[in-house]
Amino acid sequence: MPSENQIDLEVALRKIHELALADGDLGYAYWYEVGQMLRRAAGMQAEIDALSKELEQCRAKPRKTDSGSLWSKP
Repeated sequence: MPSENQIDLEVALRKIHELALADGDLGYAYWYEVGQMLRRAAGMQAEIDALSKELEQCRAKPRKTDSGSLWSKP
């Protein structure tokens, strides 16, 4: 399930880099951290998407009945 709010990460990071260069040393440190958070968030979103797809596939599989299961009635 791909994220519905995908952005072009390269364009965003390029803009953040421009802002960092324009803001001097303190601004650069700030925008660098913002860029790092954006990269991590993109990685987390990719992991969420992969896990959502895996969950969807698991739910689509037929369930096996197991008389020894904690959820089955004796």
